[in-house]
Amino acid sequence: MENVLNRIFHPKSIAVIGASEVPGKAAERRTRSLIEGGYKGKIFLINPKREKLFNRKAYPSILDINDEVDLVMVVIPPKFISQAVKDSVKMGAKGIVIITAGLGETGEEGKKIEAEILEIANKKGARIIGPNCSGMFSASANMNLLGVPPIKKGPLSIIAQSGNIIDSLTHYANLRGLGFSNIISAGNAIGVKFHEYFEYLNQDKDTKVILTYMEGIKEGDKLVEVAREVSKNKPIVALKVGRSKAGARAAASHTGSLAGDDAIVDAAFRQAGILRVFNVDEMFDIATCFSGLPLPKGKRVAILSEGGGDNSVAADNAEKYGLDVPIIPESTQEKIKPYLLKGMPASNPIDYGGTAEENPDMINKVANVLMEEDLIDSIYITGFFGGFKEIIASHVGELEEKTSNELARLVHEYKKPIVVHTSFANEPIHSLEILKENGIFVTPSSDRAAFALSYMSKFSLNKDKLKKSSLLKKDGNAPDKAKELINKVKGAKRANFLETEARELLEFYNIKLPKAVLVRTQDEAVKAVQEIGEPTAFKIVSPEIVHKSDVGGVLLNIKSENEARDAFDLIIENAQKVSPASRILGILVSPMARKGQECIIGMVRNPQFGPVVMFGIGGIFVEVFKDVSCRVIPPTDIDVDEMVKEIKGYPLLTGIRGEAAKDIDALKDIIIKISKMAIENPEIKEIDLNPVIVHEKGASIVDARIII
Repeated sequence: MENVLNRIFHPKSIAVIGASEVPGKAAERRTRSLIEGGYKGKIFLINPKREKLFNRKAYPSILDINDEVDLVMVVIPPKFISQAVKDSVKMGAKGIVIITAGLGETGEEGKKIEAEILEIANKKGARIIGPNCSGMFSASANMNLLGVPPIKKGPLSIIAQSGNIIDSLTHYANLRGLGFSNIISAGNAIGVKFHEYFEYLNQDKDTKVILTYMEGIKEGDKLVEVAREVSKNKPIVALKVGRSKAGARAAASHTGSLAGDDAIVDAAFRQAGILRVFNVDEMFDIATCFSGLPLPKGKRVAILSEGGGDNSVAADNAEKYGLDVPIIPESTQEKIKPYLLKGMPASNPIDYGGTAEENPDMINKVANVLMEEDLIDSIYITGFFGGFKEIIASHVGELEEKTSNELARLVHEYKKPIVVHTSFANEPIHSLEILKENGIFVTPSSDRAAFALSYMSKFSLNKDKLKKSSLLKKDGNAPDKAKELINKVKGAKRANFLETEARELLEFYNIKLPKAVLVRTQDEAVKAVQEIGEPTAFKIVSPEIVHKSDVGGVLLNIKSENEARDAFDLIIENAQKVSPASRILGILVSPMARKGQECIIGMVRNPQFGPVVMFGIGGIFVEVFKDVSCRVIPPTDIDVDEMVKEIKGYPLLTGIRGEAAKDIDALKDIIIKISKMAIENPEIKEIDLNPVIVHEKGASIVDARIII
């Protein structure tokens, strides 16, 4: 099925409202790049003060065009934007690219204009790109609305919320010899959202790698959903700013976007298979690899060099980024040893012992053996290859060039990637140019070589993981009793559930809780303790009291009749200091939880991503170390498994120092059911189960807090 954005990226006609010939103006640059970029469709230039522009007819208004208009680019002051959008949709435009800045990113008045033009466009099915954007580029349509010099065509596509970042990226790509299939300046992104661009680029046969620069995220849940599908086919490499307080301020002032909780952004990207980077260098290192190299099947790398020092540094860098450096089987080592100086290690890392400096062909021989070894997924060459000519003798240069051609052949034949770290990487050496021209990543940094290779293996493994994962279904309906209970709390004009109500709602979702009894008198309290027959906990129940412990509303280990009467009186006395007697509904009596490990499970609605489920080890781990993990809802089965395992306190659940392993499946079951509850009840703002005590068998929810 054709993507709705196809008519925007491949328009049959384009109108430029605000077209100009004044050198240096934003409108002039973009009009010129459109005309001179080879676009074959019809171009209509709109400027009421001119009869001709660029030796073409100029129209007073877009309404004066007696033809169809697919795409409109608007480069006029903010006060004229609304009328321009009205006229554009009247002419049947499918897309409106608004270059104009000074709207939503500047304050409330600008946001009002954005809301108005979005409403106008939506009524007629037109899509807005921007505003506050730099334009767009489509290689297959020869359409350049960016106002920059000719752009090399290639396999990369960029979506960015910053015009100057796009200018930098296009220049940077040109230096790297990389080209683009699409470039989208999203700007304030009030119309077309990031996930819609992802969907389009996933279908675009010319796009091999998707790069994105994000300042704020809108409809993050949809972004995760769509990116999860795209990442099964194509890598998405994201530079998301706003991690620091200063970065968040800069992003907000630029696009009016909220930076949001960076931990949630990280988790969401992992769920979706998005590869997050933190600077442009990292982005283009990875883009270079994905553009020119086959994917590794896994993360097992062979390291080879003419010196032990470079090998040691490379091995440390490889493991730093999660790559494995396995010991090669003895049979394969025996095939490698004839090419090394006698006595040099062939186990991995592999040290030529200087033989390659005089005869670089040794590198090919070793690489060929490694390509045939199933235990190896990729090859990482480190040292000063390309510089042998400078160090040894001029005739070695020809041998290096032969080696480069042979390495390129091996990559093509065996479909395993090779990355090369060399101190000569930035010098104009022909052997290294051969590697680069054949897609092999060459870098002066051992760290960056390992980083890029690790991201390739991460994407490869993510693809398989995403294809195997099973998503929690979103289409369930809340039980009628759950809806009734939520309406009851709403009707009482309360946001906080009483603990009795929270327990009731959890039970509607088959989340098991220990038995509990609500008592209103001393005698009822005594009876409850006797019926439970084991040490009990007493907790106040009042809509006025949310944090019960803070006001002396909780007492533990109540066993006898006298203790029950005393505890009842003390809790009621404490409660009456902060709440009217009429608002004290009683005391909840429940058995003390069995011994186990304290955990916390919760849900919060994030402004960018919607409902997010959270898990952590309780007690000091959550209070001091903030040792928690989270996932955007709905999670997959693999998401739930990973979020439990990734916290630092996970070993406490598997059994340490003689402790028995805890029932991790019981925790996963609660996480899944809480996620389902959040999906089916959008009124729920927060869920806090703290602590959840997990035992060798089962788990006990000691306290539950729900806010709507």
